[in-house]
Amino acid sequence: MAVASMWRRAWIKSRVFSSATQRAGGDVDGGGGSLQPTYCGSSSSASGTTYTTTTVTVSFDSAGGERSRPFNSSMLLSTAPVVDENVEELDVAKVIEEGRVRKLKHLMVLVVEFRGGNNLAALEKWLSELDVSWVLHEFKIDESAGSIRMWRQFSFFAESWILALQDINESVSRCFDVTSRKPLASEFVLLVETAVLKMLPFVDAIIAAAVRTSDRPEAIAAAAAQKLQVLIDVSDALSMASEEILPLLSSSSPCIDSTDDGIGMMREHLSTELAKLDEAIWDTMVDMRAGTLVWMEDNGRCGHPCGSSDIHKVTHSIISYTEVLWANYGSLNCILDGAYIRGEFKPHNQSVSHLANLIMETVCSIEDKLARKSQSWFPDESLWFLFLINNACFMLQKLQRIWRLAGFPVPILTLRIDDYINGYLIVSWVPVLRCLCDPATLCCFARTSSPLKQFESTFHKTCAMQKLWKVPDPNMKKRIRKAIVEKVIPVLTQFLEDNSISAPPGVTPKKLEEMLGELFEG
Repeated sequence: MAVASMWRRAWIKSRVFSSATQRAGGDVDGGGGSLQPTYCGSSSSASGTTYTTTTVTVSFDSAGGERSRPFNSSMLLSTAPVVDENVEELDVAKVIEEGRVRKLKHLMVLVVEFRGGNNLAALEKWLSELDVSWVLHEFKIDESAGSIRMWRQFSFFAESWILALQDINESVSRCFDVTSRKPLASEFVLLVETAVLKMLPFVDAIIAAAVRTSDRPEAIAAAAAQKLQVLIDVSDALSMASEEILPLLSSSSPCIDSTDDGIGMMREHLSTELAKLDEAIWDTMVDMRAGTLVWMEDNGRCGHPCGSSDIHKVTHSIISYTEVLWANYGSLNCILDGAYIRGEFKPHNQSVSHLANLIMETVCSIEDKLARKSQSWFPDESLWFLFLINNACFMLQKLQRIWRLAGFPVPILTLRIDDYINGYLIVSWVPVLRCLCDPATLCCFARTSSPLKQFESTFHKTCAMQKLWKVPDPNMKKRIRKAIVEKVIPVLTQFLEDNSISAPPGVTPKKLEEMLGELFEG
């Protein structure tokens, strides 16, 4: 896992936690934004110190909006105070440094109050300033609200949890940069160890939730991106703690046996949690692909408007999921390497990375299942082809950067779109042209109405119907219109030349092109 560790360290330093709801492209289930916790409970006492037994829940105000979350300014050690624009740059640096020194002094006061673990009130005070005092109490996630909302709640808690771990890391680094007082350092080490160990049960809660929600196929596709991002972000934060906090703690107080035992316990716990997170991430990827295929087989039409050629919700979910996969390339590719070694992952294309293989196989599997299942949804075969074109085009457009970076020469979706367009032309416009091309039809119409009249009637009927159909991508809309023009106009022109007749006003090539230019506006 050395490669993943290096990547994780760089990643966690370079980014602030970003909610998976934003990555998923909005609210899939009708909720809105991140969820805010409220605290309530009754008092109890332990060792002469009074605590509040707290249950953390997520709630909204009476208007359906989110309740605001109080900002705890002490949780960010590196936050600089606001200064006037005219203050010299040197003075700004001095003010920032003075603020850091004050925070360190405050932290040292907490270390003294902690007294080697005999005063847990100091620990609770520090965790409260880091905005994660909820880890000391019972916190509750509303799983009845559905997977999407549940993982949005976990996203909120994970955000404050990760920021707290980053602040602890900064505190450790700064503390041992400015002090060499070993007794104080060893007491601080014990405070840090205790704080981190108190935070680890949250990881177990996330992993347990990931396991519990893996057997709900109807929710897997919608929640996969958010769920996966929470697991990855927490894993990255733990990796940072293992690679940065532990070495500093070990080097700061090598002579304290109890501290050494604590560091060893902390190292073992972090290693165990990281291994469990890797397993949960891998299981999520497996469940996402298999579960979504099962859901598509059983009730894939759910949530898609009847008779609409618009993008299916599972297509949106797959794109959000693949974007999360690619954004976390280093960690996930390393996990896939392990699955490949264990024989649990068998890539089809050995010339590209394992993650690129997984993305390609997942997208193509879902697109193939969507093509087969959707055939029964559309009474009009032409509309069915437009549905497939729209969904495949949306996938290709969103993933083309990934295809290019992954090294795929010709995405398979490009070939499928070509096939879908050809299929659409055959089922939709060949029948319109048949009255001009089929000799048997010409003889039949000769006794009733002219082939040109029949062509005009069928053409106008088809255009009137398909004008209301939707192709959202402008370039694809132009491409299909052009394909129809190239299919229809030459046949009409040849028919007029062969029969030495002039086209009536309603079916001149120019008029037909104007009408075809109005198709697919929805």
